[in-house]
Amino acid sequence: MRKPRRKSVSHLSGLMLLAGALLAAPASATPKRVMSLNLCTDQLAMTLAAPGQLVSVSFLAKQPSLSMLHEEALKYPANRGRAEEVFLNDPDLVVTGTYSLHNTTSLLKRLGFAVEEFSFVQTLDTIPDEIRRMGSLLGQEEKAEKIARDFTSEIESIKKKQCGRRPTVIAYDQNGIAPGKGTLADSVLQAAGFDNIAADLGVVGMAPFPIEEVIATRPDVIIIGRPGETPTLGERVPRHPAIAALPDTRIGSFVPQGSWSCASPSVIEAVRALAKLRAEIAPCPGEATQ
Repeated sequence: MRKPRRKSVSHLSGLMLLAGALLAAPASATPKRVMSLNLCTDQLAMTLAAPGQLVSVSFLAKQPSLSMLHEEALKYPANRGRAEEVFLNDPDLVVTGTYSLHNTTSLLKRLGFAVEEFSFVQTLDTIPDEIRRMGSLLGQEEKAEKIARDFTSEIESIKKKQCGRRPTVIAYDQNGIAPGKGTLADSVLQAAGFDNIAADLGVVGMAPFPIEEVIATRPDVIIIGRPGETPTLGERVPRHPAIAALPDTRIGSFVPQGSWSCASPSVIEAVRALAKLRAEIAPCPGEATQ
């Protein structure tokens, strides 16, 4: 017969002993064991961590639809953000986001784990400092600085190549959700040389955008997601026949899969792809397109 109470007490005692050890241990300047619980911190940590330094990433990092580094993520054990997984891995540092796993992060902090949270508010402008911050946490400042500077330099170079008309665009997701002002997607669209009609019409954050408005504004480009492995009713909205029938509107995925899920260096791939599309639609004098 099982004795759950004894097991529970034993488990609790183990956690208390672990917490005491953690509180008594001096903090290390450079963590040797780092665990990421969040898709976006996964991307930064995988980019910057030294060999053997990162011990686990979130299970989402292995999904091609969400993570540009999904193949790299296969090298690491996956976690689902549970406190017990952190206890078992016993990391020197936990990195995660501010917008999920609140109960887990609160518990970990109370037990003495070093936890660093990265903000949900993300745009192209925030990426260089996020890279530098992660680099500082992992003791990879020099590597992070180079990546941050290269990222900023390429964004500025792409912006300088733009001229004249800015094509209109909307990123239209499942259930008719569109990114507006203050989103990573909007900052990517702007940097690539497009005007985001959702932002222009007052949408802030991620919000529903009526099909009627999409049809009325007749954007030059409609960015839709790739069909999921398990089709949903929500996927039908951006693929509505009335949208497909719009004349002179380019409709497609256009951005590399997983490239703009997070504010990480990989988002440059989305900017590049959309800048190339912009050059095809509204080329500057002498601008070569391929």
